This record gives sequence, structure tokens and C-alpha cells, in this order.
Amino acid sequence: MLEAAGYSVQLDQIQGIKALEALFDETDPDIILHGEGARIPELEVVSAWLEENDSDIPLVVLTSDHAEGKADAIKSGATAVVSSDHPDELVSTIHKVLANVALNRRVCQLEEAVETISLQQRIDQLEKALQEKESECTTLVENSRDAIAYVFNGNFLYANPAYLGRIGIDDLAGLRGTPLLERVDPDDHVLLEGLLHNCHEAVDAVEIMIRLMDKEGLSHRIAVEFAPVRFENKRCSRMTIHAPAQVADIGMIPETIARGQLPIGSHNRQHFMQFVENSLKTFDKAGKHQTLTYVLLDEFRAIRENFGINACDRVVENIVALIQRNYDKEDTVVQFGDYVFTILSTSQNEDRAYHLAESLRKKVKKHVTVVNGQPMQTTCSIGMCVINEHMMNAQDVLSRADLACEVARSSGGNLVHIHSTAIDDQIDRELELKWDGMIRKTIDDERLYLVYQPIVSLNGDTDECYEVLLRVVDDKGQVILPGQFISLAGKTGMGAEIDHWVINSAMRSLREKQAENGELSFFIKISGATLLENEFPAWLEQKLQEHELQGSTVILEIPETTVMNNTEATSGFIDAMRKIGCRIAIEHFGYMSSTELLKDITVDFLKIDGTLIEDLACSTENQARVRSVLDFARSKKTRCIAERVDDASSLVMLWQYNIDYIQGNFVREPGMLPDYDFEDAIALHSLAEA
Repeated sequence: MLEAAGYSVQLDQIQGIKALEALFDETDPDIILHGEGARIPELEVVSAWLEENDSDIPLVVLTSDHAEGKADAIKSGATAVVSSDHPDELVSTIHKVLANVALNRRVCQLEEAVETISLQQRIDQLEKALQEKESECTTLVENSRDAIAYVFNGNFLYANPAYLGRIGIDDLAGLRGTPLLERVDPDDHVLLEGLLHNCHEAVDAVEIMIRLMDKEGLSHRIAVEFAPVRFENKRCSRMTIHAPAQVADIGMIPETIARGQLPIGSHNRQHFMQFVENSLKTFDKAGKHQTLTYVLLDEFRAIRENFGINACDRVVENIVALIQRNYDKEDTVVQFGDYVFTILSTSQNEDRAYHLAESLRKKVKKHVTVVNGQPMQTTCSIGMCVINEHMMNAQDVLSRADLACEVARSSGGNLVHIHSTAIDDQIDRELELKWDGMIRKTIDDERLYLVYQPIVSLNGDTDECYEVLLRVVDDKGQVILPGQFISLAGKTGMGAEIDHWVINSAMRSLREKQAENGELSFFIKISGATLLENEFPAWLEQKLQEHELQGSTVILEIPETTVMNNTEATSGFIDAMRKIGCRIAIEHFGYMSSTELLKDITVDFLKIDGTLIEDLACSTENQARVRSVLDFARSKKTRCIAERVDDASSLVMLWQYNIDYIQGNFVREPGMLPDYDFEDAIALHSLAEA
């Protein structure tokens, strides 16, 4: 009957739900006819299976001519019911059902098209607003007293007249394209490289003390603020050296600050820092601790991108009102940035200051701002620093409060975190000689532990791989950012010892896991100190033998910047590793250097820097750079891993580029155990393909 009606029919007769699953693996049916019989799966089972697999294939039931039977079939998920006593209805029913399916799919396509057009219009509006704002910002930067420069891929892209004058260069042409590191004391290179790598992970600006070289080649230690920005349509780091305050003492601080109001702007930031500086001189005179509180609005960029600048202004106005009502008149409160607020409490003890911060956190979370009928909410991350005798200046205090805020933000936001006094001892320059003992005690007390993040194949490889990541807590159980701890270890010459601890601990875990699954490999980071350690190859070979592991199960990750600074040593290191069977990966690749870096070096893996991946779907520049890295890798027969894959859109593009492996929170966040189900990688591949 169907063929006579013009349908081309291929019949697959299914008995059992497993046979149905197998059929869907091999073909794509247009319709399912469900009849009656002892060996046919129950209708409810078939309907439930289709729903679980998000299938829109129509399910037509053939049943006896009873009204009750038809009603039961519809309740059980049937699309339509045809009486077995009236088979002539089958053709017309199938025609209607397939027509409805085609119509529904067309409607979905049209809805997606309308949504795409609407989204594009919104993007065009935002781009126009962005261009206008960038033009205004350029004028402000040109006339700023602050020395401002933009750095892209480690090289200067732009500097304003104040910055050029500060370093003694007549025009921008003499600076543009030159490496930033050439103008920084070599002792600060590692700190600066880490900051540039992670700058775009930060929500707000980060201020550090580094030694900059002047035109005579002399170095001067100075506070430099780094912030993630876009300039000339590139993701850059903005360097700012704030001009000296034009006020000399506390008596010249604006009256609004003394009243606890919220003045805005860099000039008032300087007043506030001077106020903190003066408060250090009266430390603990009244028997009460002085506390600096640093408040950052979470996810504020999303509000700006989705609702515009005017909506942001309204939200900030309401948050300002909350802060004013929350704090006492004796407290000094300033809006320190677009969505950053600082509070200096000189009349409250630590417990009272914490209570006020926690109260503010709850109020911000509950508050709703309505703009043009659209409700908007945000949360805040709050960092607190109790001022003590170890703190040298206002910048010292601010850096600690900022770091505490970063711990709160990186822990998920909507938290209050008090800066650890253990970190105070680490940062204090007068206690540099004790850093070695502090780090060694951290190891001895086993306050280091490892977490594991899966690296999965998009090309069907069955090997199971994880990256091993270090986590650190202080003696009070508070989080210490691994980057800060490793930086301290590097300064004390203990970077290699930390690497040894990580490698030995990872090998122990690898051996235990291999008892369950032999096809397992760990990617383990190493520092420049380990790369230059002559005894390391022999030590690693001995550890492989102790843990009864093959060298191929260990892939050592070397940062791209380390390779740049130690090209010859890297080549020798790779040769030594190959002799014991270990493989090599270069991480953060493509961020600063070109493919010329690997002209004479062969590695097994290139890990594409996460800053190129996180905006991949929206950035044509990033897309071009990723494709360039992939083309180069294929010419060298080197496999590529994309770091920091955190969304489906990036996954889809990487699948289209035929990337070998992906790693990121979209796959799974780092976990305490290497227990990822790699069968899920098949689902990721199917998702990208769909």
C-alpha cells in the first residue's frame, strides 16, 4: 500500500529494544510502526527510549479497533494510532504524520534563523557602542597624566605620551613591536610572564611591584597595574603607572572621603591610597585592628555585554547605596574601579569588619536592579586584609586584600575571604630568608595535593590522558594560589624540588590507576629549574623503575616562555627524555612566539594557549592563529591539544578544525581522582558533529 502511494520503503523488523538501538546506530529511520505481538517491545518502552535519545521520529501504533486501546496508545507516547481492522487509513495517517514532522522541523529552522538575525543585530549595536567608547577612551588615554601602554603577545603595541616621556622615547615608532621584557629587570621576568599569561583570567586589574629599566639602563622598582583589555581589536594587557598624587598630606584629602562617601576616579584613588598610607602610621594605637576590604562585583562584564553601559551605571548606583548604608561614617569608602570598591576600617576590630563584609555580601546577592523592565542581579567577592606591622606601604596592603578577593572569586564568587597571615610572611621582603623553610614545611606537612583534568580525543583515540595540577593550602587550611606558591619556590631555588614532589606523587597515582587500566598517561608540568637540572634525567629514570612505569606514560610539559629563554637547553633536555622513553609537550603555545620556535625542536604535543581558545567562536583573529598552529603541527606531525575549552561553541569549531585533543571545564573540571569516564568522549564527538 505504501509503495503504491509513492513511498520508497525499506522495512526493518525489530524484536527487542537492543535491536532497536542497533538499528539507530546503523541507519536513520523516518517512522516507527508499532504492532502487536509477544516478541515486540512494549509501547511504553519504545516511547521512553525515543524520549531519552531526543528523537523526533514519529511513532505510529497499529492496534485493534477499540476506542480504549487508541486512548491508551496516545497516553503511552504514540504520535498517531491506526486500526488494524482498517489498514486503508495507514497511508493517509503516515502522510499526515510525516508532513507534520517536516513542518515542525521547518518551524525550528525558522526560529533559529530569527534568533540568529536578532543576535546579529544586537552584536552590531554593541560593536557600534564599543567603537564610540573606544574613541572616547583613546582621547582620555592620550591626555592622561598616568603612563599607559598596551602590550600584545609580550610586545608593545601602543604607549601614550606620558609613558613615552617616562622612558625617554620621542615617538611611538621607537617602541612599538619591541618586547616588554627588554625593559624589565631579568629578576622579574618569571613574575611578569606568569602575569601576562593569566591576565585575561582576571576580572579586574592587578597591581604588582617590578623593576623597570629607564633610558640609561638603570632599574627602578615601581607599582605597575595590569588589566585585560581590547585595543585595536586585540586582546591586550594594559600597563598603567599612576601619576604621583598632587596632595601631600591627609589634610588635603577631599571631604567626601572623610565622610565615607564614594568618589570615583584615579585622582580619588590616589587620595585613598594616601589615606591608607597615613593609617599605617597609627597602627593599633586604639587597640583595634585596621582592616582594608576589597569588594569586586562578580560577572559584571556579562551585565555590560548583555545590557549595555547604562544598565551597568544603574547597577553600580544601587550597589553604592547599599555600601553607604552598610558601613559606618568612620569608615573610608571609595569606588576604586568600574566595579571595585575599597573600604578602610580604622575604628572596627577584625570580627566587626568581617561581620560588615558578610552583611554587604548578603545584601548585594539579594538586591535586584530593574532597567527597562529587565531585572538584573549580581553577587560580589570580598577580600579582607588586617593591617599589621609587616606591611610596608599602602600598595602592600592593597595587594593583600586584592589577593584575598581573587581567592574568593576563583572559589566560585559570592564569598568573603580574609588574607592569610602565612602569605604575609611569604610576601614580606624582610622574611625572604624564611621562604625556603616555609615551603619546605609545606611539603613536610603534606599540604600539597594533586588534582587531575582529563584530556580527551576528538578523533576516536582510546588512550586515557590526564593533566596533573598542583593545589596548595596554608597551615590554617586557607587556599594559596598555586602560581604565587610556585613563584616563591622559584625565587628560593626550590622550583625543581616542587617538581620532584609532583612527579613522584603523580607516578604513585599513575601506577595505582594502571592496575585498573593499562592505557593511561599523565601530563606533568615542569619548571625552568628542572629543565636546567643536570641530574634530573637520571632521577626520573630511577623513579620510573621504582614505580614500574614505562617512560611513554609520562608527558612532561614545558612552558613556551621557558623554551624561548632556553632553546639550546631545551633541545638537550628533549634528547635526554627520549632516551628514557618520555614524551614532551609545550604548553601555552602560540601566545607569545611564532612557529619559528620549533624550527629545530621536535616535540610530541603542542598545547594551544587557552587565551586563544576562550574567545574562539567570536574572534576571527584567534581562529586564524589556531588554524595556523594546527597547520604547522601537521607539517611537523605533532598532535595538538586545545587548553581551556569551556563552552560548546569552542568545541564545535575545534572539531571542525580537526583538533586532536581538548581539555577544559566543558569536558570536566579538575578532580581529586583520575576517574573520568572516557566513553563520554564519544558523546562529545557526537555533540560537535551534530
